[in-house]
Amino acid sequence: MLSRTSLMFVGFAAVAAFANWWKGGMPLALQSAGFAAEEALQVAPELVFGLLIAAFSSILVSRERVARWLGAEAGLRGLVIATLVGALMPGGPFASFPLVFALYQAGADVGALTAFLVAWAAIGVNRLLVWEIPFMGVEFGLLRLVSSLPLPILAGLGAQFLASRLEFFRMRREEEAE
Repeated sequence: MLSRTSLMFVGFAAVAAFANWWKGGMPLALQSAGFAAEEALQVAPELVFGLLIAAFSSILVSRERVARWLGAEAGLRGLVIATLVGALMPGGPFASFPLVFALYQAGADVGALTAFLVAWAAIGVNRLLVWEIPFMGVEFGLLRLVSSLPLPILAGLGAQFLASRLEFFRMRREEEAE
C-alpha cells in the first residue's frame, strides 16, 4: 500500500500530467513523460547507492549507540555531533537523506537530524573547499562559514521545541505507530 507521501506525489504527478495535456495535448504530455523517465534513469544509480548506504549504516550502527550520541538524551552534545558530521558529509542529497533516514530509524532525535541536514546544506566543508573559496576567495568563504556555524544548532533546538510542543510536528517511527 502506498504511504500518504507517495499518494501526495502521485497526485502532484497526475495534476502536472493533466496540465501538460491541457496546454499542449498528448504530444506535450508524452514529451514531459519522456523527460521524467530520462531524469529518473539519470538519478537511479545515485538513489540506489544512497539507499544501500542507509541500509548498511542502519546495520552497522547499533540503536544504543545512536541513542547515546544522537538521541534525545544526548542533548546539546548530540546537536554538536550531528552538526560536525553534517558539515563534513560529502556528496549530495542521495547520500545525506538516506543516511538521515537510517539514523532516524535507529532512534536519532529530530533535533539531531535537523542539525545534520542544516549543517550539510549551510556549512558543507567540501563545497567550501572545492567551490566557494576558489570562486569567492578565502575572506568570503570564512565569513560565510563562521556566520553559518550557529544555524544547525539553532535549527536543531527549534525542531526539538516544535516536536515537543505541537502534535503536528511529532515524528512517528513505524514501531511507535503500531
